[in-house]
Amino acid sequence: MAASLIPPNLKSYKYYAPASAGTVAGADLTINATDFVNDSGAAVTAFPSYASFTLFINGMPQQNGIATVTTTSVVITGGATLDPSDPVVLNLVVNF
Repeated sequence: MAASLIPPNLKSYKYYAPASAGTVAGADLTINATDFVNDSGAAVTAFPSYASFTLFINGMPQQNGIATVTTTSVVITGGATLDPSDPVVLNLVVNF
């Protein structure tokens, strides 16, 4: 029997928020999904389930393990020291 390949159906979503939108707990910064806007500038209610993500802070991609993403928030480890004006961009890759 020949193996058949199923092509991936991936889509990328970007979400934007300033670091000042988050709340500090200890050394970490938590930004709720509702504090982000999408590419159209519309408010976000929740993040979709994702296959992978990349977090950008002030335009720079961050290393793996620096953040935890759920459907309701992004927690940036050590993010309490970010400048409030730093832009935070979350890029989610979703597999449909």
